[in-house]
Amino acid sequence: MEKKWTKFRIIAGMCAALGWWGLLYPELALTPDTVKVIYIDQEGREQLLPSEWSFDDDLYLELLEADPDKIHFRSKLLTSLQSLWEAFQHGNQ
Repeated sequence: MEKKWTKFRIIAGMCAALGWWGLLYPELALTPDTVKVIYIDQEGREQLLPSEWSFDDDLYLELLEADPDKIHFRSKLLTSLQSLWEAFQHGNQ
């Protein structure tokens, strides 16, 4: 049982360390590969912003000034875990 808690603490510590570096150096965390700018068109559909951007485009400052309801976080890891959980639940029915 102690080994499981030790592994969990190591993983949690690594995640916290990576998150901390993202706060200290946001230009390393906010890249075109990790951030997608999506807007809602007049018909209510989500559209990906077609232009390329770099960190020098003041994206970080715009994110800081944005209303909380305008920013949505999505994680591939959490989406995959949710899909796995749903598949597991449907398999047990």
